[in-house]
Amino acid sequence: MEDGEVEEGRSMKRIVEIIQKKPAVFAWSGVLYIILLGLLKWRITPPPGAGLFLVGGAIGIYFMDGAEVFFHLTPSPFRTILFVVLFVVVSFFIVTSSGSLLAVGLVLSLYLSFVLSQIGQWKLMGNLNSWFRLGIMPPAVSVQRWLLVGFIAVFVAETVLFLR
Repeated sequence: MEDGEVEEGRSMKRIVEIIQKKPAVFAWSGVLYIILLGLLKWRITPPPGAGLFLVGGAIGIYFMDGAEVFFHLTPSPFRTILFVVLFVVVSFFIVTSSGSLLAVGLVLSLYLSFVLSQIGQWKLMGNLNSWFRLGIMPPAVSVQRWLLVGFIAVFVAETVLFLR
């Protein structure tokens, strides 16, 4: 086997690992969300670029997991409050100002992945303390709850802005 074939085999194993690592409910939620958004936005007459929206959505579902696996990021810098705050700003700009349906699909499905991840942790742990591990003390659980509600509210607002 040549070096290129070995590296290709490793890459395929990583891709399979990424797909298997994602909980099925998260993956299916992302797929259904992107398809539903497309149907609500364009009904039965999607524009020529609508396929790019679907591709961006598919990438967004696995983007965070892919970056963590390919770059060996442990713990993940994406699952921190700092990254989430920056992401909210960037995603809002992309949804309201970008003409790229690929980018909009990517950020909206990635945003959904963040929301599902935080809700999942909340259900398991009753807090989001691990999202505050960048050297700052986690706020009180009641504050974390309101931050999560605000994060979800911005997600809903971005979804509505895209649909209009």
